[in-house]
Amino acid sequence: MLTSTANPRLGARFLCGALLLALLGGCATPQKSTPPAPAQAEQPVVEEVDPGPPPPPRVAVLLPLSGPDAAVGRDLLDAVQLALFTVGENEVEILPRDTAGDPATAARVAREVLDLGAELVLGPLFARSAREVGAIAAARGVPVLSFSNDSAIAGPGLFVLGFRPEEQVARVLDYARRQGLARIGALVPDDAYGRRALEAWRRAYGDVPEPPPWAVYGGDQNAIAETLRGFTAYEERVRALAEQKRALAGREDEAAEAALARLESQDTFGPPPFDAVLIADGGLRLRTVAALLAYYDVDARTARFLGTMRWLEDAELTARDTLVGAWFAARSPAKDAAFGARFEEVYGRAPRPLASLAFDATALAVLLSRTEPRFDPAQLTDPQGFDGFSGIFRLRPDGLAEHGLAILEIRKGELVEIDPAPDAFPAGFAATGRRPDLVRAAPPLPARRG
Repeated sequence: MLTSTANPRLGARFLCGALLLALLGGCATPQKSTPPAPAQAEQPVVEEVDPGPPPPPRVAVLLPLSGPDAAVGRDLLDAVQLALFTVGENEVEILPRDTAGDPATAARVAREVLDLGAELVLGPLFARSAREVGAIAAARGVPVLSFSNDSAIAGPGLFVLGFRPEEQVARVLDYARRQGLARIGALVPDDAYGRRALEAWRRAYGDVPEPPPWAVYGGDQNAIAETLRGFTAYEERVRALAEQKRALAGREDEAAEAALARLESQDTFGPPPFDAVLIADGGLRLRTVAALLAYYDVDARTARFLGTMRWLEDAELTARDTLVGAWFAARSPAKDAAFGARFEEVYGRAPRPLASLAFDATALAVLLSRTEPRFDPAQLTDPQGFDGFSGIFRLRPDGLAEHGLAILEIRKGELVEIDPAPDAFPAGFAATGRRPDLVRAAPPLPARRG
């Protein structure tokens, strides 16, 4: 761009010279003359500066890469790198940082990557760290896709991408009710996960005058056994058996004698006070609870066991005889297997369950880096959602994520998908987690729906 400016000093000098010639003219022969034109100042040429190409979209990845959860963090970071390789050519620059699983460290590295121009943050993994990072990023208008499943930290701009117990409970209860199981009790551990699962169970029943029984357990095996003894109405059913035997013993007909003979092999009489029971736990405690329920005469013959994805913490889940016939909500087995195969082919090991979330979050970041403006909130919260290795998912304006979940049944030695995950979301955001009529499916990431 060329620019020029007049020089005020040149104009002043020319004016003084003209006055001096006029004064000298009184002593000389008059002459008619034309004053010379003033010299023009050379106009400086300012070269236009080429700003160059815009900086590439920068995405921060905050994970525990050291400390007790380093193995999980490494799987998530490897999934991020796998996604970048899989989605093809892109200009996204990843800024990985180690949070060490510590909120203060997470806050420090968040400021660091934001100073470097990060426009989106993936992670952290844990709720306390995500809350710290979310507050810092919000001040700069940068969205955060955390891998936490704690709905308490969610808010505009801070998304909880993890699989929340609330949506898992809603999904499995909805399926069980559609199969005719009306009275579904609840057993939850005395921890944050259990409390959130119980709240979801309560919301499902609302203001029912006589809801099914529920119980919160904790402590050692003896304490859990005492809780389950009351929950199953074991004492009442033992007394009912004694009363039934007395009634039959007073009769002398063959039918009564046959019935009495059958009762001799039973410990209780009558069903438990529920058709099914939700057990929102996993690992060793799940085994303990299932075994104790069987001890108190509650098993697959008398009640259906229902669960959440926490059940998958037990690597030998399908070998538990006490859980055969149970149902639980989980990701699509086919997509899980497809992601696991791809991850293992590249890295030589099986991924941890959350790794597919990191893959999908990265693929979504690449997708939205091509929009204008980049990482636009309206694009992030598209009600139709996105389809990835973790199934279909969408981000709500309130910060919660919804996932399409399947229902699996435990059979001897295997898991069987008995109700597939939906392939699309309803047009609006569902408040209850129930599955209304579905709309057209979206293609898998990274392709964008029209």
